[in-house]
Amino acid sequence: MNKHTISFISILLLILLIGTLLASCGTSNTTPATSSGGSSAGQTLLQERCSVCHSTDRVTSAHKTAAEWTTTVERMVSNGAQLDSQEQQTLIDYLAANYK
Repeated sequence: MNKHTISFISILLLILLIGTLLASCGTSNTTPATSSGGSSAGQTLLQERCSVCHSTDRVTSAHKTAAEWTTTVERMVSNGAQLDSQEQQTLIDYLAANYK
């Protein structure tokens, strides 16, 4: 093999390696916890109440602290989200545990 062929193959392998590393960084095999009743209830609230106005992807792509989720949920309730105080806390706990 000549020098150009070896260089070309090396560059292709490097690109393949970088692409594989970037692809693995962009995916996650973790799923939100649903083993406890609160998590399952929180997930249900997210799907049933939050998705009325926007996609759950919008929520699940956000990464916030518990305090930030509290502010967000309170703002959504003031905008008309139908959650009583217990449901708000359940949702905040779920979001804080799974989307931090």
